[in-house]
Amino acid sequence: ADPATGQSPAIWARAVGWLAMALVDALVILPDDDATAPLRERARRLLAGIVARQTEAGLWMQVLDNPTLAGNYEETSASAMFAYALLRAARLGLLQGEEADAAVSAGRRALKALLETRLKVDEEGITRLTGIVHVAGLGGFEGNYRDGSPGYYLNEPVVSDDAKGVGPLMMAYAEGLLLR
Repeated sequence: ADPATGQSPAIWARAVGWLAMALVDALVILPDDDATAPLRERARRLLAGIVARQTEAGLWMQVLDNPTLAGNYEETSASAMFAYALLRAARLGLLQGEEADAAVSAGRRALKALLETRLKVDEEGITRLTGIVHVAGLGGFEGNYRDGSPGYYLNEPVVSDDAKGVGPLMMAYAEGLLLR
């Protein structure tokens, strides 16, 4: 983090995805009162920011705060996490009116994009969920130092069928069915 601002050099989409899912899941079990009002407002602002950063294709970029960065790509696991958080927040009443409508629209667009573009049949005839960044984080890991820079996030391996993508896709799909 920058010593003066405390900010990371990049905003990694899956980190925001974990936060969005955790906020939505926690807020549905917490009382809706004055004590949780600031957290609810922060969650609403976060979800609105997620909607605003959705790409034309319906997904979200790996480095969320720099969509035009060379080598940046639409990442599957974060997109599934965002779809889940948006659909669940709308379904359970954490968002109202236009915010809820925007969340449902963005969540459904993402889910459709994931199902149509990220599920691919491999050479053995097995359907795989593709485009998932394998591991990313900060600090030392397997002899490498992960510095949180945009370049670091764009050079992590991309894999198929990682649980960090498959699980949120199943959760988003279930939320999509529950909204019908």
